[in-house]
Amino acid sequence: MNRESTDLTTNPSLLLRLRDVRDRQAWAVFVEVYGPLIFSYCRQRKLQDSDAADVSQEVLTRLSKALPNFEYHPDRGRFRDWLGVITHRELLQFWRRRQSATRMQVASGQEQIETMADPRAWDHHFHSELLQLAMRRVRSEFEKETWKIFEELWLADKLPNEVAMAFGMNVGAVYVAKSRVLKRLRAEVLMLSDDLPWPKKSESTTGIASELPE
Repeated sequence: MNRESTDLTTNPSLLLRLRDVRDRQAWAVFVEVYGPLIFSYCRQRKLQDSDAADVSQEVLTRLSKALPNFEYHPDRGRFRDWLGVITHRELLQFWRRRQSATRMQVASGQEQIETMADPRAWDHHFHSELLQLAMRRVRSEFEKETWKIFEELWLADKLPNEVAMAFGMNVGAVYVAKSRVLKRLRAEVLMLSDDLPWPKKSESTTGIASELPE
């Protein structure tokens, strides 16, 4: 049986740890988190797996050189914005290298370049991928029943009374279970990206609420 986590604040920011090139664990977590996030975004831009992998590797290489000297100031700009700029630049370079290909490929590339002009697509992708990863990372810290209550209330958006009845608990208890998971999720997201708040729930296309509590 899992032992539920009660320590929500001890993890230092991943971005801060990355300034130490000797912190191999931090770099491993960074690649685990942001490699798939960048790759899936490239696939959404209609790149093949091999091309998306190449672009992702280029982005990660650039980040590995820049992050040790990266001065993060949330009041001036968010990490996700900076990462989005780097990712889009590498995507543009990819399509430019395809200029000698067929007209259909060039037209497809131009279409994707125009699509990338909308920052909302990147922001939504960043938030959705990061939230889902954070959920996978913290799930094992909670009892199965606690996590299931969280899923029913927050993900399935069921009524508290309905969930309480299903689990044979009072409404207050299911709210407490949900709150414990959300607080832990918020701490994990902040550790990984230093980036809140989230988009409004109505903006999500994944069915996952994006509001994390203070």
